[in-house]
Amino acid sequence: MADNKKVFEDLYKGNRSFSVLSKVMAYFSQKKMDADVEAVHRDEWNSIVSNDQIPNLKSNHLFYRLKYQILLEKNQRQKRLMARVLQVAAVLVLPLALFFLITTTNDRTPVDSKASLIEMHCPEGVRTKFTLPDGSSGWLAGGTVMSYEANFEKGRKVSVEGEAFFKVMRDEKRPFTVRLGALDVEVLGTQFNVLNYRNDPVSEVVVLSGLVEVSGNTKNFTTQLAANKKLQFEKEGSKAYLSDVDAQSYTSWIDGRLEFNSESLAAVGRKIERFYDVDVELNMNGLENNAFRANVKIGSLEELLNYMTLALPIKYELVDATQLDSGKIERRKLIISRE
Repeated sequence: MADNKKVFEDLYKGNRSFSVLSKVMAYFSQKKMDADVEAVHRDEWNSIVSNDQIPNLKSNHLFYRLKYQILLEKNQRQKRLMARVLQVAAVLVLPLALFFLITTTNDRTPVDSKASLIEMHCPEGVRTKFTLPDGSSGWLAGGTVMSYEANFEKGRKVSVEGEAFFKVMRDEKRPFTVRLGALDVEVLGTQFNVLNYRNDPVSEVVVLSGLVEVSGNTKNFTTQLAANKKLQFEKEGSKAYLSDVDAQSYTSWIDGRLEFNSESLAAVGRKIERFYDVDVELNMNGLENNAFRANVKIGSLEELLNYMTLALPIKYELVDATQLDSGKIERRKLIISRE
């Protein structure tokens, strides 16, 4: 038990080496994935959090994340997670390893570093800080993919599918461009948030400071946004709308808070999926016109759901991750229905 405690201490303190992760996976894999395992995990966790150096986090979400990861590991033994990955500086919502896969063009000949493409994947359930070759920095939200060339000699250009916050180093000779599907966002040096998930009906650009130029590459238009301005682009119909907003409310997620600005349950469900690593099933049945408004700390999913039941006529059910007979992994599911 003492050895297990040391392994968990290493994990929660930030040591996510191959050796530590392997021991954690082995520790849980040796036991049945049922209430007994959860009890063991809670005992281990409670014995560790008494140490002031360990963050006092809820253990429920840790258990479900570990359990899901173990099921995935069993299902993909031939594709070991550690193969050719690069661990980067990350702030984890859950104390689990986060890795970024580095993809380079390869034709069996030595690859020129100038042509190397870096692709960063931020898994759902976490948020991660990054730094780019020019010193610009920012954050990726869960379920986001960002790609760019390993150096910016051909220009400061990145592509984003998901949500990201950018703090761009000013360089008037080299504009910084973010490609968001049908939109291009160009800046010289500023702070702004972009939203461009594949399954979202809209893309968004919100400016925190400075000046941003947004142009359409499928529909010809160009507009400039100053601080506290938002451009919302409807993908179907290619329509753009401008509005005044409090930009801080759109970037609060980088500080560990979620803000819902009178959002539909469909939009709320998408956010929950990204920030809590859970599949959401909505049984609307008259809930289509209900909007949710809140500013909450990213923490326990159950706490958020209990708050939602006070504000909306809903009930919810959480279904644990399972492995089907076919070998397919079904991750944790949240079902929201009318009360």
